[in-house]
Amino acid sequence: MSAAHVNIIGRLTADPEQKVPASGNQYTKLRIAWNARKDEPGYINATLFGKSGEIAAQYLTKGSQLGLMGARLQWSQWEKDGEKRTSYDLVGGDLVLLGSKSDNDQAPAVKAVAADDDIPF
Repeated sequence: MSAAHVNIIGRLTADPEQKVPASGNQYTKLRIAWNARKDEPGYINATLFGKSGEIAAQYLTKGSQLGLMGARLQWSQWEKDGEKRTSYDLVGGDLVLLGSKSDNDQAPAVKAVAADDDIPF
């Protein structure tokens, strides 16, 4: 089940993880922390495809600040050991590299990267 589009600004809690499944549709997984409430961080997973995913994997590292604009919020629920679990993930969206030039010294001159239309699902 999927829902509305989301805009979020935060920092990576780990280096991006690039994946290439048997289908060949490469994607990049991110874990983002943001200020959800006063002094309380919030965390969410994100998946980027195509050029956005490649740029995230190439230029971002743990602690990098980024914006993800217009991502689709995907919700899933499952049961593990008799306990119901829920997960919220951001899928796709426009990636914006944030911070000073020294933060992203090797980043491309164009900071915003348009989301790809070829999301495989």
